[in-house]
Amino acid sequence: MDINYKKTKEVFDTETIVTSAVILACMLLFSFFPIKSNYFQEITLSLAFLCLVPFLYIKIILKKELHNFGFQINKWREGFLIMPICFLIMGVLFYVVFKYTGFKDEYFLGNYEMTNSFWYLFVYEFLIVNLIVFLYEVFFRGFVMFYFKSRFNISAVFIQLLFFLLFLSILDQLSLDYIFYMMTALLAGLIAYKSKSLLYSYLFSIIVLIASDIIYLKLTK
Repeated sequence: MDINYKKTKEVFDTETIVTSAVILACMLLFSFFPIKSNYFQEITLSLAFLCLVPFLYIKIILKKELHNFGFQINKWREGFLIMPICFLIMGVLFYVVFKYTGFKDEYFLGNYEMTNSFWYLFVYEFLIVNLIVFLYEVFFRGFVMFYFKSRFNISAVFIQLLFFLLFLSILDQLSLDYIFYMMTALLAGLIAYKSKSLLYSYLFSIIVLIASDIIYLKLTK
């Protein structure tokens, strides 16, 4: 009994509580600032709360190296070996979502006039979506998952997913519109966990999310 209590105390120590509070604060502060379709402001806030603050916290407060948070190219075999399995899972999800749900009618991309212009769509996919994916990987897989990995092992994959779902809920985006972001968060977390690198989870995420948009446009335009 005493041993179990000691282990629990070590897991939920002051550092863990403070780090969890910092994670929540970053998500809440991001949501508190009104954006009103200002992409520059959104990018600035995203970089500040999802990238800069975690970076400073890791370096100044935790005093840890960035390679401990996925900023490395480590187990590339594990990264590339698990990706096909994850792509297969996403392929099944694509089929189910597009065939059996109202995703095609609800997806927010359908309301954007830029989908009628190849160049606007190109900029959106390869700049906006790319930046979003990068920041989500840095914050949720890098900062959140790799921090909790040392304490909870594989459970850290699900912890970062829960934080991501909470983030979407705070932004009022916990809907079918973001189903691929949700599933990608889980599988990207698994890829990052196995490879100990954000590179492979980033590649997986960007391919999946751009592919989902392309499939959507092919089916609806």
